[in-house]
Amino acid sequence: MRYEEYVKILAHDYMESGIVDVDGYPDIDLYIDQMVKCLNKELRLYGDGESGPVTKSMVSNYTKYKMIPRPAGKHYTKNHLILMTIVFYLKGCFSMEEIQRLMKPVLDNYTSEWDEPIDLSSMYAEITDIIHRAEADLPERMDAQIREIKRHLTKREAADDDTSELMMLITTLIMRSNAERFIAEKLLDEYFAGVKKSTKNTKKK
Repeated sequence: MRYEEYVKILAHDYMESGIVDVDGYPDIDLYIDQMVKCLNKELRLYGDGESGPVTKSMVSNYTKYKMIPRPAGKHYTKNHLILMTIVFYLKGCFSMEEIQRLMKPVLDNYTSEWDEPIDLSSMYAEITDIIHRAEADLPERMDAQIREIKRHLTKREAADDDTSELMMLITTLIMRSNAERFIAEKLLDEYFAGVKKSTKNTKKK
């Protein structure tokens, strides 16, 4: 398969199931096994084809390190599913300590007896709506980016060099994502400084 066709498939797959919607989660209490099964069903795109990307040990670790709330007894709620999903997306860019800093005010609110509770379902639904709109033209943008790379290579008579094309495509994708990651990291450092900042080499779980 040509890489151009594979990129189209990946873009389509991401649009279909890369952004987990809140409606996919049941509004009932779940045991940890049920929670993990539910998460892996919704996050299946990020698995390896045989097993899902979420394990019971991940849920336990994220609870231990105060990235998601503790269950009530042994029961996890829809809010746990939502917060676990947010942490899953964040862990690709942030260390555990950085996620702790970002999630601390949310967890403080979650356990508070005095503050007006954050409507996590509505907040997450709004997040995914923004992302759906922002990524609606993903297939077209990918196609345009590939054409632009081919145009540059043609200028120096290096057209149809798949290695160069793929190297440029992968690098430009990463550099574009780094621009937004840079802004996200600076916002975290500026406004969520309650926990000591970890080094960038902290191993992600």
